[in-house]
Amino acid sequence: MRHLLILFLLLQLSSFFPTLVAGQIIPAPTAVPLDTAEVTGQDSLSLTAPKGDIATTIKYAARDSILFEVERKVVHLYGDASIEYGDMNLKAAYIEIDYETNTLTAATLPDSTGKEIGTPVFTQGAQTYAAKRIAYNYKTRKGRISEVVTQQGEGYIHSEVVKRNDANEFYGLHNKYTTCNLEHPHFYISAPRIKAIPNDKVMTGPFNLVIGDIPTPLGFLFGLFPTPKSKRSSGVIVPSYGENSRGFFLNDGGYYFAWNEYIGTRLTGDIYSLGGYNMDVSTNYIKRYSYRGNFSFTYDYFRNDEADIAASESRSTDNAFSQLPPTQRTFWVRWNHTPVTKPGRGTFTASIDAGSQLHQRVNFNGAAQYLAPTFNSSISYQKTIPNSPFSYTIKARQSQVTETGNMTFVLPDLNFSMSQVALSDLFTDVPSTNKWYEKFTLTYNVSASNRVTNVVPARNTSQFPVLEASPADTIDLNFRNLNQLWQSGEKSAIHSFGIGLGNYKVLKYFNFSPSINYSEAWLDEKYSFRFDPDSQRVDVDTTGFGRVYQYGASAGLSTTVYGTVYVKGKRVEAIRHLIRPNISYSYRPDFADPRFGFYQRTLVGVDTRTNRAEYRNLGRFESNLPPTGLSSALNFGIDNNIEMKVKSKNDSTGTKYEKVSIIDVLRINSAYDFARDSLKLSPVRISMSTKLFKIVNLNFNTTLDPYQVDSTGRAIDRYVFDARRLRVARLTDATLNLTASLSPEAFRTDEALPANLPALTPDENPLLPEYIDFKIPWTLSLNYSLSHRRSFGVNGETNLIQTVGLQGSLNITEKWKVTYNGTYDFTNGNISYATMQIYRDLHCWDMSIGWTPFGLLRGYNLTINARSSLLQDLKLTKRSKNNAFGY
Repeated sequence: MRHLLILFLLLQLSSFFPTLVAGQIIPAPTAVPLDTAEVTGQDSLSLTAPKGDIATTIKYAARDSILFEVERKVVHLYGDASIEYGDMNLKAAYIEIDYETNTLTAATLPDSTGKEIGTPVFTQGAQTYAAKRIAYNYKTRKGRISEVVTQQGEGYIHSEVVKRNDANEFYGLHNKYTTCNLEHPHFYISAPRIKAIPNDKVMTGPFNLVIGDIPTPLGFLFGLFPTPKSKRSSGVIVPSYGENSRGFFLNDGGYYFAWNEYIGTRLTGDIYSLGGYNMDVSTNYIKRYSYRGNFSFTYDYFRNDEADIAASESRSTDNAFSQLPPTQRTFWVRWNHTPVTKPGRGTFTASIDAGSQLHQRVNFNGAAQYLAPTFNSSISYQKTIPNSPFSYTIKARQSQVTETGNMTFVLPDLNFSMSQVALSDLFTDVPSTNKWYEKFTLTYNVSASNRVTNVVPARNTSQFPVLEASPADTIDLNFRNLNQLWQSGEKSAIHSFGIGLGNYKVLKYFNFSPSINYSEAWLDEKYSFRFDPDSQRVDVDTTGFGRVYQYGASAGLSTTVYGTVYVKGKRVEAIRHLIRPNISYSYRPDFADPRFGFYQRTLVGVDTRTNRAEYRNLGRFESNLPPTGLSSALNFGIDNNIEMKVKSKNDSTGTKYEKVSIIDVLRINSAYDFARDSLKLSPVRISMSTKLFKIVNLNFNTTLDPYQVDSTGRAIDRYVFDARRLRVARLTDATLNLTASLSPEAFRTDEALPANLPALTPDENPLLPEYIDFKIPWTLSLNYSLSHRRSFGVNGETNLIQTVGLQGSLNITEKWKVTYNGTYDFTNGNISYATMQIYRDLHCWDMSIGWTPFGLLRGYNLTINARSSLLQDLKLTKRSKNNAFGY
């Protein structure tokens, strides 16, 4: 009888729930609860259902019970209920399925204490909604959601009522839009009505900002917030506002154009109440596995009322803007192009940083940019020819001096080189037979360039520089002067050869390596000099093409000596001393000899003290002049390394060892020139570097002069060495630098360090940090520098410069962090630089307070900004006006 009843129910339910029965287990009869652990409806049974309003199978489950109302065609699911219908998923404490109206209704249920539990969660595709009550029509694909929280990109939308249409768009009533992920957000944008297009944008009507449940007057007539999921989108860039020496301003407002996934353009501008403005166009582009780059152009109209006021009142002021022109139109171009290197393919690289002389002074982002003495640019294409030792580079370079505006262009700059190859391989294909002459190698390099500058050298004005020449002329950079600029350029081609004569073993333990070098330069100008007794100056004549060359030879002898002392102590097992002595000989002729013709011995004047004529060797070329004086020098030096073998602290068996360096490098070198008539021994240079206690880096350098000096401070050919007075040499300079970087990681006993720490770069503006790591509880970096330099003679003195630097950070709590940076100068007895930053983690906001008490950027800075990149323009910045620039 029971089986007949079940069969009868199956036949009856199949007429009411055609798709629900297909592939499902049928629950109990009408209005009878099933007290089972879970009803999932999974079975191997598959029945073909007729087509209807339901597009696919509805899968359901409930933990407590499932009730059927057959006549009303309604199913009730209680306790951890879930529904799966295509790409839609619904979970809640209670779900109702109404097959008559094609709707799903989900709601919370009270627990034994009366608390509402089981908040409905609706998921379709990549969108998720959580609400107190959800009604969804699976036929029209429309829904109504009450008291809902939806996530769109980085933002969250809290709405009283939400309606969803078949285009997957939803409309909200009485909304809160925020990036704070708390149930009760710290801040939100309050908007009566809102429309959200998933993975695209969120649009609102009139809105205002609410912070800590306190409404603020900040808002606008409409809001547009892009929420792309996997692609960039165009949108408005909201400007920031404030006040500085250029007046009240709106900064960095504009529009972003997302052309496609690979290229985007940012068009922004600034406007100031005193009349100035700034426009900036910046484009980022990328081609995967090929290249990436950025190009930007900035135009600035600078109106300087500080200069007008200072001029009208005939007074001076400490404000740096008063030293600038009243009005100035400047521009700046930046272009960075970085390729992905691939074997056998050429690479194009660009790094452009150039513009008007005063642009960086007016639009600086920090002390480093303001004080930069030069800006350099280059564009190059480099390629190595496959299966050959040859490569070539085509380059254009430019440098710009900030203070004077002088520019130098090297255009073009061509280079062709051949890497080291065996000479025998160039003339024969016969395999090597290890003959001594088969060890000879050759390297070759040729470069051709045209160096153009807008500064006319003093020689072209018929005045020799060393004879109190007048300042050089400057050529304006414009199209009318292109021919003059080209004519004033220095054109040259330089060839260089390096011939290695092999590497040989001598006396079993020594390495002997001789070599020959030769270079030659072709220049478009050659000079001749003549002393004019009437003007008491040297006249310079240009005679045209010239050729300069130089050559030399050298041979080196080196070996390595090991010495080990076995201690067999509790921890120290042994100490090893590694010694690398080296000695080499080099020869170079005197290229000032008249037979070469590179220098001209010229009368340059008469010494008024002795009434004797003064002659000098004047170089006949602008550059690439070889050194003067015969050189026949013996160079010698020795490198030392000392380390210990100690037992590992982490090994209880005593069988594992580790190396501990005592001295990383101790280097001593000098030279003796046989060709000199006096002072043949060069100063002895000593350098040492090591690491103490694994955290302190020590670097030491000193120079010892073996010769005495006279009363004027000039070295004389008499050694300082005095055995009785224990004097070996004369100390001329010495530097000592100690640095220590401390953090909790520095005291870890295990060798494994986290590999996911970010690589940090120095901030351009120390008052506006880009990244703060709140996870490291503290860091401390100490730097001590000592420099000693002595000058001898009548006015001889000893200069001692001693500074100590301190920088680091401290996490006072999980939410508060302090960073500091300062340098104290013991020589002058003052603090040369100091700055402090205080950061507060406000969950969805960040706050920073910066204070610089001294120097160019002295003053304070307060910034409060939303943490989410979606609301990056939602920030408040306050700068003091105490610094030199009024910020």
